Amino acid sequence: MALRPLRSRIQYKIIVPFLLLTLLVALAGSTAAFLFVTGNAQERLNNQLAQTARVVADAIVRQENSNLTFLRELAFAGPNAETGAPAVADALADGDTVGLSRAVEPFVRISRRRGVRLDRLVLFDGRGQAVLHRERDPHSSASWIDLPSHDMSGLWFVQRILAGVSDARGDKYAGLLDAGDGVRYLFTAVPIKQGERIIGGAIVATRLEGLLADLSAQSQSAITTVYDPANGRAFASSIEPVAGLSVLDSHPNLVERLVSAPDYGVFDTVMVNERQYQLAFAPLVVRGDIVGALSVALASDYVIGPWSDMRSSLVGLTIVLMAAIVGLGVFIARQITRPVEELLSVAQDVTGGNLDRRSTVKSDDEIGKLASAFNTMTSHLLALYSAVRAEAGRRAAIVESITDGVIVCDAADRIELLNPAARRILDLSDDDPPPATIAEVRVEPLGAAAPHFGGARSPDLFRIGERVVRVVRAPVFDSDGETIATVVVLHDMTNDVAIDRAKTNFIATISHELRTPLTIISGNASLLARQLAGPLSEEQQMLIDGIHAQSRSMISLVNNVITIAGLDSGSLTFDIEPIALAPALRRVIWLTRKFALEKGLALDVDIPDDLPEVLADAVHLPHAIAQVLDNAVRYTSSGSVRLTARHQGGRVRIDIRDSGPGISPEQRKTLFMRFSRSEEGLNSPERGIGLGLAIASELIQRQSGVIWLEHSSSEGSTFSLTLPCVTDETVENCPTPVASAA
Repeated sequence: MALRPLRSRIQYKIIVPFLLLTLLVALAGSTAAFLFVTGNAQERLNNQLAQTARVVADAIVRQENSNLTFLRELAFAGPNAETGAPAVADALADGDTVGLSRAVEPFVRISRRRGVRLDRLVLFDGRGQAVLHRERDPHSSASWIDLPSHDMSGLWFVQRILAGVSDARGDKYAGLLDAGDGVRYLFTAVPIKQGERIIGGAIVATRLEGLLADLSAQSQSAITTVYDPANGRAFASSIEPVAGLSVLDSHPNLVERLVSAPDYGVFDTVMVNERQYQLAFAPLVVRGDIVGALSVALASDYVIGPWSDMRSSLVGLTIVLMAAIVGLGVFIARQITRPVEELLSVAQDVTGGNLDRRSTVKSDDEIGKLASAFNTMTSHLLALYSAVRAEAGRRAAIVESITDGVIVCDAADRIELLNPAARRILDLSDDDPPPATIAEVRVEPLGAAAPHFGGARSPDLFRIGERVVRVVRAPVFDSDGETIATVVVLHDMTNDVAIDRAKTNFIATISHELRTPLTIISGNASLLARQLAGPLSEEQQMLIDGIHAQSRSMISLVNNVITIAGLDSGSLTFDIEPIALAPALRRVIWLTRKFALEKGLALDVDIPDDLPEVLADAVHLPHAIAQVLDNAVRYTSSGSVRLTARHQGGRVRIDIRDSGPGISPEQRKTLFMRFSRSEEGLNSPERGIGLGLAIASELIQRQSGVIWLEHSSSEGSTFSLTLPCVTDETVENCPTPVASAA
């Protein structure tokens, strides 16, 4: 009973065995042994490298001291009576090359015995020209090669020697020298004086390659390298790497790092000839100045070697531990994964649609509780699925019964559902596959051929085959506001459009029939009013004038109705061509002026003579402007009406301003809709039927123009319209006469 809580909690099933596993892993202390061994080896290697670097640096300093002693003796050498050689200073001052050669010959012979590595000897005069320039044959140490005279004045230390410049350590100089022929040297230079006068100097140079190779052999370092203090690049080395000397390059601030870390040194690693070496750096100090940096290198195998000795034992121990861990891990994993695999199999069956499957795992731990919860969840899922399926069936039945076509698309506009009405509109049988996407549904906008419903042209009418439909598209959003679907409703408007067109044709026919007798009545009334049929009494004259005025008004209304019918039926055509706007405007003014004068209104006109031609219809443009001008005169009881025109960019703008009562904000929304009239217009003796501005708007738009209400207040209103000007390009592309319908 005491162990039951342990068996009922899966965490204990995992923790307790792995506590035992931790004891086994503790045997892996061999890793600590490896770190200890390699750490000691690394420390010993660092100490050995640092000591070797100091030994090599000291050896180079000793070599420089030997060279300096040699040069001091050479510079002060007097005449040799036995050999007939003059003093070195005298021969150099006289430019006596032969005498100078005899004077230095004894020093050259004994240089090796004196510890001097004399690889190149140069004596230069006061102009910096090499009087004696010898180099030891690199292939035969006993042979010398006399080199031609060379200008040495460009070397910094030669300039200082000839200038008599001295520092705190005297007038001798030493350092690293690149001779320009690929050979690098450690040089020592001293001035040569005749009395107190400097007549030249002497240079002793030691090949660094040979010097470093000898020092490597003496110090048992694998590689010894000298670095340029200016940039940390390898200057010379005891070996020449296959990849070039640049593989030994160090940090550009190498000398600064050496100066800032004098106690613990600077170390680095480098790959040379496919082998890793560890380097220790030390400053190269000559005559108290750091003239460069020095490194010695040993192969990293020195560190790995101790590990190789105990590798077999550690590998064996590791294999045993790994076997134990794997065995125990498999056992524990099986205890956990067996019920999990059974639960996974059940979950996969449920996912596949088998909602009757249940888990058979029975235990008191977390997996058992998970299996029980999963079975409960599956039962709830089954109930929910049944409810959803029932609801989906009910909604599908509703969609199927809708008389309008319904198309449901996913977020990518792929069609997922069509109801029977949609199939009928798309002319698809029950067996025909629907289009893949909504874009494949071929619809043709009716455009200008669309009928007017509610006083405005319906923009959402399209033709699908022989049917005319209204298309309504509505997105479906999820809780995050993302579009997850789109519902497209197709309302069959074929019969409505046919009825509307029949109505339009009927109105057009009736209007034509009315216009003929009205024209006769108006003409006869005009003849009677002018007393061409005999004199009239005052009362008769008044009656005849009333008949004439009302017949003219009725003719205007009938003409407007005929125009609307022509626009709707497509029988009204537009001949778009360049026309002179100023004469057309003046004709409209002339026709309206009498009406304005009868009302006592002033009709002001501002039309420049240089207005450019516009692209418009010579008949319909004056008609449209006349409608706006007539509307301004009709609803202005006193004051004036003003028409102005001006060139504005690539268009001509026409403004018609009146001093009428203005237009209310509510009326402005429907100003250009058919049969729209203001409150005042309903009671005005000049009232129309609300077609003037609607006709003007449609005529202007079909001539690529724009019309709008610019301003309205209690002091009057301003209507503005623009038309495109004629250019060379527009003349070339000017369309041929077409019907107003698309």
